[in-house]
Amino acid sequence: MPRIIVTSALPYAEGVPHLGNFVGSILPADVYYKYLFMKGADAIYICGSDQHGTPIEVQAMKKGISPKELADAVHEQIKESAEKFGCTFTYYGKTDSEKNKEIVYEIFDALDKNGFIKQVEDVQPYCNVDKRFLADRFIEGICPHCKAEGARGDQCDNCGNLLNPSELINAHCVICGSTDIEFKKTANLALDLKRLEPDIKEFVERNKDNNWSKNAVNKTLSYISQGLKPRDITRDISWGFKVNKKGFEEKRFYVWFDAVIGYIGITSEWTPRWKDYWMNNDTRLIQFMGKDNIEFHTMMWPGILIGSSMGFALPHTIKAYEYLNANGVKFSKSRGIGLNVQNALDIMPADYWRFALMHLLPETSDTEFSIASFIEIVNKIMNDKVGNLVHRVLTITKNNYTLLENKDADAQIVEKINVLIKNYVSNFEQVNMRDALQSLVKLAELGNEIMSTKEPWKMLKNADEKSATEFSSLMNGLLNIVYALGIMLYPFTPNASKKILSYFGGGESTIRGMMGRIAERPALRIDIPITTIFNKVSETELKKMEKYSGSKS
Repeated sequence: MPRIIVTSALPYAEGVPHLGNFVGSILPADVYYKYLFMKGADAIYICGSDQHGTPIEVQAMKKGISPKELADAVHEQIKESAEKFGCTFTYYGKTDSEKNKEIVYEIFDALDKNGFIKQVEDVQPYCNVDKRFLADRFIEGICPHCKAEGARGDQCDNCGNLLNPSELINAHCVICGSTDIEFKKTANLALDLKRLEPDIKEFVERNKDNNWSKNAVNKTLSYISQGLKPRDITRDISWGFKVNKKGFEEKRFYVWFDAVIGYIGITSEWTPRWKDYWMNNDTRLIQFMGKDNIEFHTMMWPGILIGSSMGFALPHTIKAYEYLNANGVKFSKSRGIGLNVQNALDIMPADYWRFALMHLLPETSDTEFSIASFIEIVNKIMNDKVGNLVHRVLTITKNNYTLLENKDADAQIVEKINVLIKNYVSNFEQVNMRDALQSLVKLAELGNEIMSTKEPWKMLKNADEKSATEFSSLMNGLLNIVYALGIMLYPFTPNASKKILSYFGGGESTIRGMMGRIAERPALRIDIPITTIFNKVSETELKKMEKYSGSKS
């Protein structure tokens, strides 16, 4: 059995992620990891806060505190919010740790020794008012591709294109707002992607059929077809790891370089056995991210690992999601402004958000999130289809339990259940988790159809033995559906899953490996009161949500 490392793109410690950020990386990674856990796989889920970079420096400057103070404070907020959302990280660390610094230096030295670090002369924007170079987020303007305002010196968030500062239209300094900017020469170090291109191309061709998302494949092959160029890994900034090379001591490593290496550094912070995962030929590295992170993970990150020649595991599966856009709802990373993961939990419990967001998971195209769509998913699917079925089946079973003991379930129902379970597993194995959720919903729909067409409560009105046998066979089949739902819900709604499984004597300790025991339904515990699994959105919750209605911020 292979070892599996699950990662999600590391959130910037500049603010708590909004729902669009969250559903594009952390949540699907957690859902997949939970599936692996209940499958009994040897898997770890590594994540952490991206502590460096100009976004943090800009925010800290606005708040009048140091970048370190801001990054550490936001790190705790992100970690706490994600855990309240039901995420179960094996370890959630930080990229500015001493462990990560050690590995960044070690990998950099190996790349330099192997001839993949190249000195380049850049022309960088320089603010004549603030007397400093403007890296990344310190310069903004209009995107030359989509004409969106607020494009940064490294990337446009609107269209996802990577940019050079010189391409921005009407560029201005973020610090002082001045347009008195000139471009000056400065020496930097770059990862020689041009030399690594044959190896990177071979890596992509060899791995792209390992359940990579289509956008990851298409965008990467498009970049490679245009020819890769050296990519800077140092900057004229003050926040970040100092460069460990003579003549460049005043420079700092560019955030993307130490951030991707952070997957390894954070693992090494978790355990001294980190090499058992990262330097094992049987390891599968499965990575989740938004589409704006594709280039960093399909070319630069593999280039770093290949160029180091240190034997690190290369990405096996790269799942990049499109955008979840806000429709009539404010999304914002700024704490307290817009619907972020903290504010969402003030409205409704985590299970509701997890289910709804995975139902809307933008796997193949941008998807709209709205208050109306959220309510429809909660009310019509979670409550009406799943919750009501579970409550009705458990109630009828409990009230007539003696009729069901030691009786077999209806064979046709069992066959249909097995087909949907097989679909669920197949979708998860292909990392198609929205489809896996649909298999779960179809199982609930099967149960509701059986209830409405067979009307088991009417069978009890007949006193003959045949009716009693039909009733017990039918209800045991429905009870199998409820038990299967309890297991299959775990990656999506862990609290609801545990509640359902508690009726069958299940607890926290029984979750690992339970996917393999899905056909072995334990007896129902009739001593536990039957309560609701899901509820509809209340007026109070709706009013709380409506506070975040408005244009996207």
